[in-house]
Amino acid sequence: MGFAKIPKEALFGVFSVKILKGEQFDSYYRTINLLSPLLSSSRFSETIIGFYLNFISQRYRDHPYRRSIRISYFVSESHVSDAQCVFREFLVQNGLSEAGQENPCSIVLAKNYGGSCYEERYRNFLNLQNRIGLELIKTDLLQARCLFSTYRWQVRKAGLPVRAHFEPTFGRDSPTYNGLSESEKDQLFLDLWEWPNPPQVDWAHMMVNLILGCDWNHVFSDPNYITPGKPLPIVDINAIVRELGFQIPLDWKP
Repeated sequence: MGFAKIPKEALFGVFSVKILKGEQFDSYYRTINLLSPLLSSSRFSETIIGFYLNFISQRYRDHPYRRSIRISYFVSESHVSDAQCVFREFLVQNGLSEAGQENPCSIVLAKNYGGSCYEERYRNFLNLQNRIGLELIKTDLLQARCLFSTYRWQVRKAGLPVRAHFEPTFGRDSPTYNGLSESEKDQLFLDLWEWPNPPQVDWAHMMVNLILGCDWNHVFSDPNYITPGKPLPIVDINAIVRELGFQIPLDWKP
């Protein structure tokens, strides 16, 4: 059935939502859950061409940091006002707080991720990976977290086959993935492996950040990571992800 494409002329805006109080990662997922009715509503889909979420932690003068979910969205010029109303009305009705916004404008999102020649492909990837990622979180959060932490510390680190790692879970837990054509699936896996501008983050960073609420950005400037090496065993990955509040079963398979 295919998946809607994001035109390069679509405006790009940002609307940030304060994460609920509580333990960092639990509150992150609870906030996503509260946003789900908005993101899946017909009014939202009729107003927004596409979108993607990511976790951010920013420092401000009045307090050490503010944790928020950034909703980056694509919208036509004629729907800008409607989009901003949709966001604000939903937050007020559901007890969520705005953390800031950036008005929609023309922008080259792929500037630091390969350049303008990647723009349409990059926009389409951002929208698609987000849809699949939200479905994985909703269906089986532990499986999703295991999948993307092992991607970062085994698959990318050692240059292992990306499709073999992701496809079993995508096919089981994502209706969006199963609705893609074979050529669209091929393109998704090419995009998940794309890394045109080291030490800038790879494209899969966007999905790692969504699923885990973090990523290990220091690895992208580490020669020992950029040059494929040995995958970390689960025991070593568990030592890394312990602070994220979960552990990977020692017999886990993707």
